[in-house]
Amino acid sequence: MMSLLRLRTALRPRVVSAVTRSVVEPVLRAPYLSTARWLPEFFTWPEQKRRAWQRDRLRAVLRHAQEEVPYYRDVLAGRNVDGVDLAELPVIDKAMMRPCMDNFLSRDWRDIPHIVKKTGGSTGDPFQYPLDKRAWVHIYAANLYFWERTGYRYGDRLVMVGSPPSLQSASEGLKSRLRALLEGRVVSAAGCHIDPETSLERALTAGRARGVLWYGYASHVAAMADAVLEAGVRVPSPKVIVTTAELLFPTWRERIEQAFEAPLRDQYGCNDGGIMSQGCSHSRLHLAESVSIVEILDHAGRRCPPGEEGDVVVTNLHARTLPFLRYRIGDRAVLGAGTCPCGTEGTFLERVVGRQGDSLQLPNGKHVSMHPLGKCFFDARHVRRYQFVQPEPGRVQVRLEVEPGFDADERSMILGEVRRLVGSAVEVDLTTDEPMERTRGGKHRVVVRTFDAA
Repeated sequence: MMSLLRLRTALRPRVVSAVTRSVVEPVLRAPYLSTARWLPEFFTWPEQKRRAWQRDRLRAVLRHAQEEVPYYRDVLAGRNVDGVDLAELPVIDKAMMRPCMDNFLSRDWRDIPHIVKKTGGSTGDPFQYPLDKRAWVHIYAANLYFWERTGYRYGDRLVMVGSPPSLQSASEGLKSRLRALLEGRVVSAAGCHIDPETSLERALTAGRARGVLWYGYASHVAAMADAVLEAGVRVPSPKVIVTTAELLFPTWRERIEQAFEAPLRDQYGCNDGGIMSQGCSHSRLHLAESVSIVEILDHAGRRCPPGEEGDVVVTNLHARTLPFLRYRIGDRAVLGAGTCPCGTEGTFLERVVGRQGDSLQLPNGKHVSMHPLGKCFFDARHVRRYQFVQPEPGRVQVRLEVEPGFDADERSMILGEVRRLVGSAVEVDLTTDEPMERTRGGKHRVVVRTFDAA
């Protein structure tokens, strides 16, 4: 009986792949798996060939935007798009687009096959937009490509840890549900709650499902790990765990790997703009250059050199319904230099720092970003989660969720590190009794400012 079960498990990815490529892709008119099967070839191309492919795709998107999109019809008026450098285009963002969406949408955009997507609302204000299927195909194909590099095979049992809004389409229809069934998806305790009871049940459900890959918010998986370690139970391990949508704190990584004894990969992506990347064994985030061109810009709009923090700006190489050209997505990141020690070619991010608003503003006008803030907790062994709440420039409250063993010495060490960082002009207090602020989509927030920063 066990041999038959193993045989069925081994054969399922082959059958699902064959059915997907022969039936599902033609019905959906979306060759996502076929594109994923092409990507290993794409990523072996020499850099010059990859860049030429990107330039061809960029010219096609620019031509479409010039002909069909009112905003870019004005911006590119009289220009030969073959000679337009990407840096000549203005940087846009959703705040610019929202009040006048018709200026950014393609003429007759409803006739272009598309799906409705929305952002996760990290700023508390989700952005809903149409994403044409061609762009979605390349994003999802890159997602599958990265997953399969971890040992997962398309058609293997996949556990969705919770069911966060940002991991779903805003228009989940029958076709989407059937695809999820075919792909072997199991939802482990839907919702965004991360209390110990829900988290333990989520972990036990994931274990019972015997998923090859677990996928979900970093904070949800970390809460599952905490619950499992506290309860002293053992959960069957997946082949790999992939976290997404939030910064993966080093302490979270440590506890997740301890609780589930599975390798962990972090993923960074967004559909608006179009980014897909996944961390390697050295924790660098390798970008899918088949999806988009990613720039890191400083406050003056200049490209940052590798190693320097700046705003993430994305140009989607496939979006036509709503072209995302030099679109500032609201994140801060650092571009990597040279070739990653893991040996993978191509562009990578050294790290994602966080959202643009995720920084403390000091009374002297300076900002402290999430990366140095995180260093205040490097030696804090009993802190599960931390959050900085700043009601005014001169006052910061550090909220902690701690585990047994947290004592006065650890508390004093954290307070000392934070005070050293923000200076004597800022009043700092620490509490373990206040609840953590979360976005409407259930994401953990590291910095919560309740005043408008300069």
